[in-house]
Amino acid sequence: MAPRELGRRLGVRYWTTIALMSVGTAVVCALIYASPTRPSLFGRVLVRGLVYAIAMGGLGGSIVPWVVRRLAPQRSTKRWAVLIAALLAVAVAATFLAAALTGALGLAPRASLLTRFREDLPVVALLAVALGSGLSLFEALRQDLEAATAALHARELEAERAHKLALEARLASLEARLHPHFLFNSLNAISALIVEDPPRAERMVERLAALLRFALDAGRRGLVSLGEELTIVGDYLEIEKARLGDRLSYAIDADPGLEACRIPPLAIQTLVENSVKHAIAPRPAGGRVRVEAQAKDRGVIVRVWDDGPGFLLENGAQGHGLDNLRGRLADRFGGRAVLTVEPAEGGTRVTMAVPSSSAAPAPMA
Repeated sequence: MAPRELGRRLGVRYWTTIALMSVGTAVVCALIYASPTRPSLFGRVLVRGLVYAIAMGGLGGSIVPWVVRRLAPQRSTKRWAVLIAALLAVAVAATFLAAALTGALGLAPRASLLTRFREDLPVVALLAVALGSGLSLFEALRQDLEAATAALHARELEAERAHKLALEARLASLEARLHPHFLFNSLNAISALIVEDPPRAERMVERLAALLRFALDAGRRGLVSLGEELTIVGDYLEIEKARLGDRLSYAIDADPGLEACRIPPLAIQTLVENSVKHAIAPRPAGGRVRVEAQAKDRGVIVRVWDDGPGFLLENGAQGHGLDNLRGRLADRFGGRAVLTVEPAEGGTRVTMAVPSSSAAPAPMA
C-alpha cells in the first residue's frame, strides 16, 4: 500500500474514533443530566452536549496529535505533563467556543457567557483529560504495535530473500560441478565414433546438443518433469553405449502417469552416470543398468540398479556426483527427500524418494 493511501486510511480511522467518542460522550452526559422520559429536555441536553463534544473533539483531535509527535523524543514524565497541559488548554478553548455557540443557538440557560463558561469548564476539562489521555495512550500503543509488526515483516522478508539467494547460489554451485563430468563423458563417447561411424557420431552430437540445452534450461527452472529427465537419461545412456558397445545394457521403466511429476534436474542422470562410471566402465565384461520410477504416497520413488560390486554412500569422496545430489536434495527439500544405497539382486540399488509436495498425484489404481 502506498504511504499516501495508508495515511489517508489511518486518518479516516482516527477521525471516526473521535466522532464515535464525541457522540458517546454527549449521549452519556444527556443521560446524566436529563431523563429520557422527558423527550424535549433530553433532546435539548443531547444537542447541547453534542456541540460541546464536537468542539472538544475537533480541537483536541487536531491539536493533540501534533503535540504528541513533538513530544516523542521527550521522557515519559515530561511528555505526559505537557500532554495534560495541552488537553486542559483544549478544554478551555472548546468550553468557550461551545458556550458561545449554545448561547447563540438558544440551547443554553439564561446566563452570561462567562457564567456558563465557569460552570461547564470543570466537566469539560475532566472529560478532555480522561478521554484525551486514554485516546493518546491507545494511539501510541497502536503505532508501536504497527511499527513492530512492520519491522518484523521487513526482517522476515529480508531473511527469506537471503535464504533464497543462498539456496540458489548453493544449487548453482552444486549443479555446476555436475556439468563437467557429464560433458567429459559425453565427448569421450562421441570422439570414439568420429572415425569409425560418422553418421552415428553425428546423431550422438545431436543428442549431446539436446542434453546441453536441457542442462542449461534446467538450471534456471529448479525442478523438471520426470518425463524430461528420463529422456535425458535415455540420451546419456545411448551416448555411453556408443562408447562401451555391448558392454553396456540398460532398461528404463516408469509407471504410467508419472511423466509430469517434478524432480531436481539431472538427478536420475547423476545416479545413472555413477553406475556407468564406477560399476560398468571399469569392468572388461561391462554390466547392466536398470532405472525404475514408481508412485508411492503421492510421491515418486526412483531406483537405479546396477550389477556392480557396490559401495557405501558415506564412503564416497566429498564433491562426487552422489554427494552433490544429496546436497541438492537437502537444500531443496530438507529432510523430506531421501537418498539411500543398498545391496540388491547381486548388485547395488540407489533409491531416491522425492516428497509429494513436488510431485503430481499418484495415478488412480
